Amino acid sequence: MTVILNQKREPLHPTSDPILIPSTARERALVISTLKWVVNHTSALLGPDLELVLHDLSRPDASVVAISNGHISGRGIGSAIISGPFDDKALKVLIENGEVDEACTVIADYHTRVPDGRTLDSLTLMFRDDKGRAFAALCANADRARLVQLRQLVDGLFAQPVTSANGDDDSTVSVDTMVRKIIEESIASVSTTPNSLSRDERAQAVRLMNERGLFLVRSSVEMAAERLGVTRHTIYNYLDKT
Repeated sequence: MTVILNQKREPLHPTSDPILIPSTARERALVISTLKWVVNHTSALLGPDLELVLHDLSRPDASVVAISNGHISGRGIGSAIISGPFDDKALKVLIENGEVDEACTVIADYHTRVPDGRTLDSLTLMFRDDKGRAFAALCANADRARLVQLRQLVDGLFAQPVTSANGDDDSTVSVDTMVRKIIEESIASVSTTPNSLSRDERAQAVRLMNERGLFLVRSSVEMAAERLGVTRHTIYNYLDKT
């Protein structure tokens, strides 16, 4: 990386410490290569609901050079810069702002939308060279839908306690009861013969269970597998294909 020493231009952030800003194609490529490692080797820690996307802004027709959990936005390596979620504030900043006197532009706390209507919580770090031009963008998009479903499920469990005939609190609906209810409702939605499901019907039922946030609940995989007469591994296979 090159220290900015151009006497004809003030440093981007004058401080007592030198600021390292890429000024050549090779240095920009090194930054992008390093960021690829960040994206590719942290995905296991992110969980399935956080997407990380790295854009090489020098190639807008195929800007995505690294991505984890691309199922969230439906993108992959080689996707174009315009293939991202709707209402992307960072894309607007990129279009409207050419050269900016800062090493990294942070666009935080904004919301984007994917075609199926889900809302994502988004954040973008836009890296700039010594001329203030953006050359790379690291974006994070969080899909909170399953967390919202889980909260609604939990809130529902505690909102309406079951009372005994004498008016004393008896018990609230157990989580296991709710899990079984969702399992049975999902099965009933795909077949009129719930005790003799085809493979496709079992897979469809698992997809419906997942959409209702069932598998966020501990032991739900085991309960679903037992009810469908399959193994845990089969359930995970169905989930991988959703």
